Amino acid sequence: MSDVNAGDLRIIEHADDVIETYEGVANNAKTGIEVELAFINPESEDLTPMSISQNKALKNATNSACGGDFARNEPTSEMLEIGSIAGDENQLRAIMQNAQNNINCLSDKAVDLGLKRSYFQHLPDKTAAQLLENVMDVARYQAFFAPPRDDMKAVAAYFSVCKSNQVSISYKNHDHLLKNIRRLYTLSPFLFQITDNAAPFNEGKSFSGHAGMYHRAALTGRGGVPKYLYSAQSGEEYIEDHINHVMNNPLFVYYNTNGELIRLPSGQWESFNTLRDKGLNTATNYYFSESILWPDVKIAALKNDDVVIGHRYEARMFGVGLHQHQSALLITAALAFDEAFAQSVDELLKEQGFDLSTPSSLKDPLSKAYEAAQNHRLQFLNIAYGNASMREFARKFALLLENSALMSEYSEELEPILMICRTGLTDSKINHLLFPSLEGAKKFQRSYDSTIFKNPNQNAAQLFQNELKHHESALASYANAV
Repeated sequence: MSDVNAGDLRIIEHADDVIETYEGVANNAKTGIEVELAFINPESEDLTPMSISQNKALKNATNSACGGDFARNEPTSEMLEIGSIAGDENQLRAIMQNAQNNINCLSDKAVDLGLKRSYFQHLPDKTAAQLLENVMDVARYQAFFAPPRDDMKAVAAYFSVCKSNQVSISYKNHDHLLKNIRRLYTLSPFLFQITDNAAPFNEGKSFSGHAGMYHRAALTGRGGVPKYLYSAQSGEEYIEDHINHVMNNPLFVYYNTNGELIRLPSGQWESFNTLRDKGLNTATNYYFSESILWPDVKIAALKNDDVVIGHRYEARMFGVGLHQHQSALLITAALAFDEAFAQSVDELLKEQGFDLSTPSSLKDPLSKAYEAAQNHRLQFLNIAYGNASMREFARKFALLLENSALMSEYSEELEPILMICRTGLTDSKINHLLFPSLEGAKKFQRSYDSTIFKNPNQNAAQLFQNELKHHESALASYANAV
């Protein structure tokens, strides 16, 4: 979750006061990735999540042993996030290797401390209430969620239960921003599905849909798909609408002139615009308001020494597992930096019933696609996506991705996601087959060899190929369901 400079007291009167930070970086566009990882105490009777003291010890040990500050806190104690270096389109392998090294370092240090990374992207047996008992003692997390306001409990549940990969792109210009954001939103139901690595449980109960999408729905107007995605006719218009969104975003906390967070009682709200009456329309509160917009493709600040110098877009719909950080980076980078591939994806989307050239026409089919993905009822890719099946779209998408000029050097890294697209066997589908009971999922959490994560060039179907021989009938039934 993005932090802000609490001491930036510059007064922001108009959009013109911040508009330059949205200009883009021209030919200096870069990308990077953040990965959220959950940890448990594998020897404890109930697989107790990592505690606050263990979190601090693991974070400090990791950053000390491997250099830098790439291990970072998230709201609740069971989770730490690693960040990669940023690089351009010719440095994707270096970014992936850096991310993998950081994941390995964090996971190895966890083992040293008697902890273990969760195999699943979430902790399938833990409730939001249980996780929120251990909010990290970071000022903003304490103000947000310790405890959550009555009208923010569902939002707090999302931030405690769900984990994800996020890929950032420092966009070239306004049009590059809008084209990619609109394309990513339209692809979101598909990308949510092909990278999901959840067990078929949510907060300790059986769950037949996409748990991450279910919890994200609680974000309402500060999450999901902003309505101006369907109306903006240019990148400039989209940015203007975004700035207006920021200035009117309902705030449940805000900063005073002493850099202190002021938490409002349940049912009471401010916004950047209403804070003008208190003389608190500061740069701090503007960028804070922006930071607590959490749509599936977020516009977020780029900073240098706590000073906002630009903006990036952040694709936030990717799951966490063996290959997901690599798959997410390669897909997002190919869409951003390989224009021929991006155009071919736009054409494929149009065939599927999503015409990006007429944005107002996207709302109905995209809303239906989100609904189908969130509530897939254990059908995974065998669901509707536009005017055809997601499974059919996935096969065609795989061929385009494989033939992307930018992706020509990454055949091994792409293999897991290409296989998922061609077979429909997402990691979450495999989890459903192999772990039909919560006790079975917990037993695996306790016993599996966490060194499997050192090889990111595999998916769950490849990892469990021997175990899947006992499920040939179910696999055949799924394959023939298209």
